[in-house]
This record gives sequence, structure tokens and C-alpha cells, in this order.
Amino acid sequence: MNNKRRKILEIFLIIFIIGLSIAIFLLRDRIQNVSNVGYLGLLLLCFLANSTVLLPAPSLMIAASCALIMNPLLVAGFAALGSTLGEFVGYTFGTVSKDISPKFQKFIDKFAAKIHNQSLLVFIFAVLPLPLFDIVGIYSGGTKMNLVKFFLVCLAGKFIKMLVYTRIYDIVDWASSYVPWLGGIQ
Repeated sequence: MNNKRRKILEIFLIIFIIGLSIAIFLLRDRIQNVSNVGYLGLLLLCFLANSTVLLPAPSLMIAASCALIMNPLLVAGFAALGSTLGEFVGYTFGTVSKDISPKFQKFIDKFAAKIHNQSLLVFIFAVLPLPLFDIVGIYSGGTKMNLVKFFLVCLAGKFIKMLVYTRIYDIVDWASSYVPWLGGIQ
């Protein structure tokens, strides 16, 4: 593929990703309705929720809601897989925007010089319940982190996070027997 066609394709991908992110963000209330979605529906909803770039979507709440009526361990697994696959949109965004913008390339290079263990960075941010993972996904794509490594590390972190969220009721119930002021939560 010649350089001009590649640039056009990269610009199209960036526009598509931004459009997809905006559409999912605007439809986030409808995405949260998880009644009777099943495990594959859960995977798809978590994929869509994590396909947004720099816009919040409710994947954690989707997983927690599903865990009330479905097996929490399976919910955590399917939600983590869907979320991880959704993060490839940010990874792709980083990959194509790095080639288009010299300023973004410079930013990525400065940022990369300060990171000593990229896998640990991906894992920690995948575990944290913060909307900052998009930046890590974009960075990982911009530095062309190994795709399989990105997938596995992200999946491990997302699974731990989803497992905590799907078991939150049990955790609070257990903790209330040891911490008196939690006894009223139920």
C-alpha cells in the first residue's frame, strides 16, 4: 500500500474511532440496561463500553448488575474479555495517530522514556477503576507494544477488577461482620 493510501486509511480509522466513541457515549444509558443479556450479550456490552476513547462508559456497572442474576465468576470472565477486546480500539487509535502526528510521536517518545515496565503499567491501570486506561491503551499502541502481551496483561488486570466488582456485595457482607459501621449496608 502506498504512503498516500495508508495516510487516508489512518485518517479514516481515527474519524471512525472518534465517531464510535461519541455514539457509544451518547447511548450509554441504553447500554446499561442489562436485563436478560446472557454471557455473550455481556461480552458485547462490555466491548462497546470499552470501545470509547477518552469518554466514560458503564462497563463496571454492567458487570456488577449482571452478577446479581448470573454466575459472578463467569460474569467477571466474560466482562473482562469484552472489556479487553474493547481496549483494542484505543490501542489502534494510538497506532494510527502516532504515524499521522509528529507532535503525538514526540509526546509518546517522551512518555516512553519514563516508563521502565510497560506491562506493569498496563496491568496496574487495567486493575484500577479509573477512566485513565484509554491513555495507556493509546500509549501502548503508539509504542507498538506486542499485541499479545498487551492483550494478556490487560485481560489479567481487567479480570481482577471485574471479579472485585462482581463480588462487591459478598465483600461488603463479609466486611460488615468485622466492621460494625458497615452493618447497615445491604
